[in-house]
Amino acid sequence: MSCVMAHTTSLDSLPNELIINTLDALPTRSLLPLAAVSRRFRGLVGRLHYYRLVEATSLQGRELILECYHPSDRLTTPSLFCKYLGTDGLSEAGEDADLEDLTRLYSRFKPFLGDENRRPRARWPTVRVIEGTEKPLIQVPSYDVDLEAGELFTQLCAVTNLIKVGPKRGLFQSIDNVTDGVIRVWRAWLREQAERSAAAQQREGPISPDDSSILWTDSSKSVGVRFRVLPKEEGHAPLLLRHDEESAVSYTLEYQELLVRTNKLLLTLEISEAQQITHAGAVYFAGRDQYLPCNDVIRLPRVPAPMMQQHRIMLVQ
Repeated sequence: MSCVMAHTTSLDSLPNELIINTLDALPTRSLLPLAAVSRRFRGLVGRLHYYRLVEATSLQGRELILECYHPSDRLTTPSLFCKYLGTDGLSEAGEDADLEDLTRLYSRFKPFLGDENRRPRARWPTVRVIEGTEKPLIQVPSYDVDLEAGELFTQLCAVTNLIKVGPKRGLFQSIDNVTDGVIRVWRAWLREQAERSAAAQQREGPISPDDSSILWTDSSKSVGVRFRVLPKEEGHAPLLLRHDEESAVSYTLEYQELLVRTNKLLLTLEISEAQQITHAGAVYFAGRDQYLPCNDVIRLPRVPAPMMQQHRIMLVQ
């Protein structure tokens, strides 16, 4: 019988710092399932997840862009930049928060128009604004919705992307989709929201995900837009309508807030970082969805001159 005894070390004997350093190397999708290992692991995973959510709210040098449009207006509707307002309940939760509570948190953003889509008075302050005798003009982004007689609803495409702006405005180093969904705007909802007071529609601060002013892009409520609904002046009503048919109506939807589940934001940022590391030092050929290493000799095929203008080469930092 050997005198040498096997010495084994269980996970319970390891210090928390060592376990945290090991778990920190895992992406969030692989980290969260480990919370079911034990009560101790659940606490450590929750602590790591909390700090990752805090870091994700800074967007890590990226900007959030919202595109919301009817399919017929896709080319004419401007994209909206989004300013971070806060994540309700994150600071109060702390590192000892329950994992389920952390996955229910939402980050709020304020959509606004870029300088190229704002009116001159909203873009450049007047003399009175500089002197302080007049408030600056704030141009609230909005979208007009028109329903024909008998039409119950309309649909808006809602696309949310995380972008990393390049050295020049309009050039993006990366674009990562957060969600791509559809918002259904019902006639009854428009009428109900238009009857609410302006103070109720324009309130600021924490808001429940069940608030009726929020239209969600998916059934899981990952991304939603909160609107203020304003009725527009009625045009000429049709002469003949059935007794059960409603007339045509028009409303203006003013963007109040964009709500994004913070956990969804974190997962998108991690995917973006992983792709950036994979494609570091590569050349991206727009329109071909292909990366080629910079260190290799790139042999381009001979193509006609008109086709050369369709392919732009952008260096990915």
